[in-house]
Amino acid sequence: MTGSVTTMITEILTGKFQIPAEEVSRGTAFEDLAVDSLALLEMSLILEKRLGVSIEEGVLNSQQTIDEAARVVEGLGAPVAVGPAAG
Repeated sequence: MTGSVTTMITEILTGKFQIPAEEVSRGTAFEDLAVDSLALLEMSLILEKRLGVSIEEGVLNSQQTIDEAARVVEGLGAPVAVGPAAG
């Protein structure tokens, strides 16, 4: 679904971190993409700004898949789907 937290995470990975799109899927773990804790912290800050939620350090970790991370962020109060104005 366009505008979902999963889509946002995918866009951050392929845009900001320049990971090839063909390597990124919903079931891919961050560690399989060589996304380290510093990159996850940066991603958390981007998601906080876009979604208006607070993401504590360590909430996102390298063992999570993109889908798992999206569910965690949604559990913090982020909308499951967001409109075009968010971002």
